[in-house]
Amino acid sequence: MRAIGLGPFAGILAIAVVDLGTLAKLYSEAIDNASRKPSEGVQAAGGTWLDSIRLGILPQVLPNILSATLYMWESNTRSATILGIVGAGGIGYQLADRLRVYEFGQASLMIILIIIAVASIDSLSGILRRRLIGRQ
Repeated sequence: MRAIGLGPFAGILAIAVVDLGTLAKLYSEAIDNASRKPSEGVQAAGGTWLDSIRLGILPQVLPNILSATLYMWESNTRSATILGIVGAGGIGYQLADRLRVYEFGQASLMIILIIIAVASIDSLSGILRRRLIGRQ
């Protein structure tokens, strides 16, 4: 805490460090669990190593990678509010400040807007999943 202090940078750093490790693990597991048969088929047909990745591996792992990325985006939106309440700045800080001075009308409006933002991101995420992955 002493090196960085409170504020938006601390919040961004906290979210980034956690997400980097989580997404790296999820991405590596998705790639590790992909079947090598399509990749071998592309290379047997004369494709390069890059072609085998693009045409053999990527179509298999893209749904998992996209799902994990969108989930983390949704989760970070919620986490940013909580981190702000505990001192990382942003909308959460403003919300805590409104609650501290008993401005419940403004705090209620902020909570409603946060819920609308999270619901909108969730809807957009669903649209992107259906468009890029397809209905499954």
